[in-house]
Amino acid sequence: MKDSTKVNYALLSTTTLGRVRGFTIELLFHLGEGPQRCCELVEKTGKQHRYIWRYLRNMQFYGLVEKNDGLWNLSEIGVNFLSYLSIVYNNIIEYRKRVERKKTEGRKKVDSSFTNVKEKSMKQIPISLWLQQTDREQVEKEVVEVLVDHFNKTGSKFLFFKDIYAISERFKTSPDQINQALMNLKQDHIVYNYRDRSHDAWKIGLYKDFVEALRRQAT
Repeated sequence: MKDSTKVNYALLSTTTLGRVRGFTIELLFHLGEGPQRCCELVEKTGKQHRYIWRYLRNMQFYGLVEKNDGLWNLSEIGVNFLSYLSIVYNNIIEYRKRVERKKTEGRKKVDSSFTNVKEKSMKQIPISLWLQQTDREQVEKEVVEVLVDHFNKTGSKFLFFKDIYAISERFKTSPDQINQALMNLKQDHIVYNYRDRSHDAWKIGLYKDFVEALRRQAT
């Protein structure tokens, strides 16, 4: 009897242990509750008697279960293997919980970032007072007004334009006039402009210091 158990254990450990899955594992967990008759397992699993019997016979062959007086129970090998499965399953459950927690934390961070961006974009910077007090040319005023309006709507301090003609078209003035206006605004550290090679476009935007000055002006 001991020799037979050793043979079964050897077969289980070398070729079969990694293949134990599915319904066999379900039966192992049921039998882990204590010795049971085949009819009890039928009631618990909803499977046919012949189907369960075949599984139990295979499990008996590999030394996982034993049969005594009509009751099926786990062998020493079965108990040890069930203990191993319980550890593995618990580790899997804990791993999935950690993954889910990280996903939840990640979603919270994204939501928080989105909320912060949204809040920032909703903080309107005033322009009316500056327009009333400044003595700049009309074209220069319009450039600043358009950029501030864009910032208040989107949270972005800049706009892209394909070329100088697209800029002049946007502000309804000649290329020479818009070019001079941009030079004046850049000189006074109000609006910057440069050729963004990565986007193959002109980038025109508000200096951060000017935006902060507008905010302070309103307080």
